[in-house]
Parts: sequence; C-alpha cells; structure tokens
Amino acid sequence: MATASTGQRAATAACDRRLTYDNYLHIPDLLSLQQPLSTQDDELHFIVVHQAMELWFKLLHHDVRQLVLLLDADRLARCCTVMRRVNDVMHALLAQLRSLRDLPPESFHAFRGRLSGASGFQSAQFRELEVASGLRNEQYLQDLRATNGGTLPEAVARNLHRRSLAQAHLDAARRAGVGDWAELYRQPHLETTLHVLSELLLDYDELWLRWRTEHVILVRRMIGGASRGTGGASIDYLERTVRHRFFPHLWELRNVLAADPVHQTTGSDRARP
Repeated sequence: MATASTGQRAATAACDRRLTYDNYLHIPDLLSLQQPLSTQDDELHFIVVHQAMELWFKLLHHDVRQLVLLLDADRLARCCTVMRRVNDVMHALLAQLRSLRDLPPESFHAFRGRLSGASGFQSAQFRELEVASGLRNEQYLQDLRATNGGTLPEAVARNLHRRSLAQAHLDAARRAGVGDWAELYRQPHLETTLHVLSELLLDYDELWLRWRTEHVILVRRMIGGASRGTGGASIDYLERTVRHRFFPHLWELRNVLAADPVHQTTGSDRARP
C-alpha cells in the first residue's frame, strides 16, 4: 500500500509539473480558432468579439441553471452573490458589443458577403439562455417559428421543458409568503434578501434590454434599416425583441406602486414631522 501511495504522489507531482497556463486553458487551440475568410484586417475583430460572446453565453447559461437550483433550495443569499457575477458578465457583453461600433461599415461590407447565411441569429446558446432566463411568451415563440421554417429551433424546444429562472423566482417568492409583489416593495426600510435578489434580477433584465437596444442600433449603423441580416432577419424583427422581458412581474409592480394613493403624498405631507 505504501508503494502504491508513493507512486500516486509521484504521478500527481509529475502531472503538476507539466501543467502550464497554456495547456490548462488550451491557449494554442483557442488562438487557432480565429480564421478570417477575407484579407480585411477588421474581420479578426468581428470574429473575436463573437467568439468571446459565445464563451460568456456559456458561463451565463451555466449560472442561470445554478440559480434555478439555488432558488429551489431557498438559498437566496447565495443567489444574490451569483446574480452580481452574472450582471458583471452582462456588462462585459455590452462592452464587447459596443466595441463593434468602431468597426467601419465599409470594412464590414468588405467581408460581409463571405459570411453567406451565417448569422448570430443562429446562436443556439443565445436561444437557450433566453428560454432558461424566462422568455417563453407566445409572441416570442411565434416569431421564432416564423423565422425558422415554421418550427421552433431545437435549442428552444429542448429547453421549454426545463424550469426557467423566472419561474423559480416566482415559486421561491410564494414559499416566502409573497402574494402581492408591490407589498414586498412598500416598506423598503424592511429590505429582505428576496427584495435585494429581485432588484438584481431586474438589473439582469434591464441589461438584456440595453443589449438588445444597442444591437438594433449597431445593425442600423452597419447595414441601415432596409437591408436584412445575413441570416435573413429584418430590422423590424430586431426592434420587436426590445419588448422582451424575462421578469414582467417585476416591471408590472412599478405600475402598481405608481398608482398607489398611499405613496402619492403632497409636499406638505412630506414636510410634516
């Protein structure tokens, strides 16, 4: 037994000596994946941004699935920690998207024709992330069918049967005794972990709204409003996506609070001690 244990330690030590930054992260493989189809220098920027986005989508999808499990276990404090990281990633995604504004349109059109029908619209991870987060309304599904030959993309159909982050959030709130979302917000001085988490989820929804809005602007900046994307999507379709919300209940409660006469005090009421 002692000999075997010594051999195992030696093998582990040898393995540790061989482990480097490059082979742990597969850097040579990673850097070999950028293969422009043209001689246009700016195409490398376009490829790197989109590949990096796919890596962030992978992490986001992983974290959203983790959040569903944490919510189901009522581990709300841990959910807040994960949500802060998720929102940091969303800020990184926004920054990457914005960097494409500095890709000159004439440079983009110099290699756009070589993309043929390849389009970000075909990103399976993006669709999985939308559905996993909670985007499942009928208008969204109809639009996807209309742009996918009458059927739902496989990534969407596969994930529709799994619990979403939005549903897990609603269920956790019910278990916590929340029947009226506005009531949870009427006493901010009694701030709860569920309240904090709900605001972090709204931040996440807002960051996606910003991403979609900036995507529409970027497309208009690159190809105008009359052309279609390389995948066939129209600017009208992209503009409709700005209406998407993962957590409509968190937006709706603002309407309830705004209409609540209890909060509509006069200036003299506010001045009264």
